[in-house]
Amino acid sequence: MIGSRFSPEIRRALRIDISATLLFTVFAGLTGPFIGLILRRELGATPMQLAVMSAAGGACLLLSLLWARAFHGRPPLPYLVWPGFVARGVFLLVPFVSSAWSFVGLVIARDFFGAAAAPAQASVIERVYPRAQRGHALGIVRMAGAVLGIGLALAAGQLFERVGYRSIFVAAALLGMAASLRQRRLAVPELESAGEAPPAGLREAWLAVRDDHAFRRLLVASFLFGGGFWLMTPAHPLLLVDVLHVSASQVGVFAAVAAVATLVGSAYWGWLVDRRSSLEALRVMYLVGAAAPVIYYVAWSPWVLVASSVTDSLLAVGLELVWMMAVIDVAGPHRTAQYVAIGATLTGVRGVVGPLVGGLVIHAFGVHGVYLIASILTLSGAWLVGREGRFRLPAPALTR
Repeated sequence: MIGSRFSPEIRRALRIDISATLLFTVFAGLTGPFIGLILRRELGATPMQLAVMSAAGGACLLLSLLWARAFHGRPPLPYLVWPGFVARGVFLLVPFVSSAWSFVGLVIARDFFGAAAAPAQASVIERVYPRAQRGHALGIVRMAGAVLGIGLALAAGQLFERVGYRSIFVAAALLGMAASLRQRRLAVPELESAGEAPPAGLREAWLAVRDDHAFRRLLVASFLFGGGFWLMTPAHPLLLVDVLHVSASQVGVFAAVAAVATLVGSAYWGWLVDRRSSLEALRVMYLVGAAAPVIYYVAWSPWVLVASSVTDSLLAVGLELVWMMAVIDVAGPHRTAQYVAIGATLTGVRGVVGPLVGGLVIHAFGVHGVYLIASILTLSGAWLVGREGRFRLPAPALTR
């Protein structure tokens, strides 16, 4: 139930956002957790193919600055809706998949159009939800999706054991496309043009990073921390299929546990960023996330991955809420899309390098070598955020 503390405009936006999120949850729950399993078990993907898929997904983020320039001075909503619509619609082509490479191509296409929507999404959130209520509002939206995701994940694991993945992906794509169309009903306020930053190119991005010390520290910590996670991406399907022999039903259980963690995390992160500075919330989030590669490294049974499902889920919802809030707070008015695009571009850099290096590490030292190095990187990022305690973003003023 949407609380009465919100204005009628915010309640209407929440109803639209929640309905879109529920549709997207079904799409994501029927696709994301099973992509690696399908590639490795059904299509025989090699470690290099898995690394290329992950690196290409990172490369798509390198275009973030161009996407931010594309909607400068224009309403951001269409630049959120239509790239997302296409990103989910590419899975309509799954029935025509004949090899691991063709499936990888569809995943890359999804990542390409999904990355195009990210700067516009941040701009829409900034305009629709006031800062003092933003964390609470976004937490409610994520919690709604998590509640549905709990039961969906358990059912999805059983469904994949009984129904071909091609049919499932087509049905999921249709629901994902419907989620994008639902977002068209959001009423996004216009911003005053006065003082609006010019479109950001590479030079403007460099100047922003050079001159904004707070933002630069944020990016360095993010680069270390995120680099560890990108490094692990080609290792996950190998760990699940080759080392631990995980079944689709077990993947469904992991996803259900992740949905429960998302429910709790959405409430907690939303509460934290509304009452503390977003940097403090980011520090806590990084410490939680740094536990994930350690869990993967010591995993001796598929059921140990229940713990990593919790940490991964808390981190994922934290990245949606806490990281975006931190960037919005650092950016200030009129620069949000630019700063989000800069962050996404650097994510693309480590997203290209990380998986390829991960593939080389797997070849040289095996799967567990990747998780050891990732542990060092993520802990370094978490330490750096904690070390920068003297840099504090202002806590939002609470409304009553």
